[in-house]
Amino acid sequence: MNDTERKIIEALSQMISPVAASNLLKRALRGQSPDLLGPRGWVELLEGPLQRELMSILPVNGLTPDLQQLARQLRAQTPSLEVVRDPTRPTLETTDLTEYIDLAREQDRQALVLELARGEGVLAVVLDSVHGQEYRLGAHTDSLVSLLSTVHRLLDRKGSYRVFYTVFREAQLVLRPLDRGYLAVLTRNETNLGQMLYRMSKIEAIQVGAER
Repeated sequence: MNDTERKIIEALSQMISPVAASNLLKRALRGQSPDLLGPRGWVELLEGPLQRELMSILPVNGLTPDLQQLARQLRAQTPSLEVVRDPTRPTLETTDLTEYIDLAREQDRQALVLELARGEGVLAVVLDSVHGQEYRLGAHTDSLVSLLSTVHRLLDRKGSYRVFYTVFREAQLVLRPLDRGYLAVLTRNETNLGQMLYRMSKIEAIQVGAER
């Protein structure tokens, strides 16, 4: 993996899992060898196929700030060949879209789980915190909660993780740490996880200075 590939995957991994980020880049490359792309080729890839792939799975209006910065750096390496960027080209708004949840409030925990459970293709949602558990399991049993708690503990013991994604025979799972617990969403296999991944990445727990 060359340096530009690594930077793109790192930037995409701020919103989606590293595996999903790598797959998105592969789709954007469309069979091209990344080692044959010069700086100009990478800029065209970023502002063309990769931007379209990103916009197809996430509710964004263009490249993320990190990817915009990378494109500027690459463009600076080929000044004599550079075409002036169209100022009307859409870019990602930098407004902070983080959603802060007070996990100490039962009604806030319940509202979050219920809202996520209403998403298209969602089969189950589990929110685990030191303040309590909230879940919507659909056709699943309490054993799912036990399984998810075990997975979270195992991942946490290996070191901090940002998101865990896996596919079962008839479902796919996204699990991410949240404060001292976790948030998990189980969906149908055919469900597009782009918007759900983005939404989950923007949820943070309110830090109220409680004793640790």
